[in-house]
Amino acid sequence: MGKDEKSQTWSQYGSPGEACDGVCQIFEQKLKRENPGLRKITYEIKDLFNFVDDCPDLACMVLDQDSHTYVPHDKKW
Repeated sequence: MGKDEKSQTWSQYGSPGEACDGVCQIFEQKLKRENPGLRKITYEIKDLFNFVDDCPDLACMVLDQDSHTYVPHDKKW
C-alpha cells in the first residue's frame, strides 16, 4: 500500500490464487519498507492475517464467465 494510508491500489490478476499471492507480495513490500536495514524478514501467517484484517476495503472482483459480469467478493470470501 502507498505511503498515504487512505490511498487505494488496484491490481489485476489472472486467478483468485494469483490475487492471494499478490496480497502476500504487498504485505512483504510493506515489511521491507518498515524494516529497511534487515536483509531477511520473516513473519508468521497470523501477521499476514492481521494485515488483511487491517485493510478496510480489500475486495476482489471475479469475472463470471456465464454472465460476463464481475462479481464482488469481500475479504471474508
